Amino acid sequence: MELDAFFLLLGVAALSFLAVVSLYVVWSRIVGLDPTVAQTFASLSGIKRFFAALLSGALLGTAAVVAPSVPVGIAAIVMLAASVFAALMLFELVQRRHANQS
Repeated sequence: MELDAFFLLLGVAALSFLAVVSLYVVWSRIVGLDPTVAQTFASLSGIKRFFAALLSGALLGTAAVVAPSVPVGIAAIVMLAASVFAALMLFELVQRRHANQS
């Protein structure tokens, strides 16, 4: 894979990661949920956040290298971002339901 394609895929991955995080926090506030995953991550120590960022960056970089082509890579990144957003929202809804039942 060419270096330009790698940086393009890495940029798309970084932008979709930021979009998912932003949408997650904004959407959870709009519907009245408490973003527990974001709060848990924010309460971690600096070294734990550093290693979480390092791990996620390594995974995004590896995914950008493994992609067979740029269109396939972009499609995979977008599908992954949408799936992560849906999973986060389902997790928050389940957390809210358990809190209401207690």
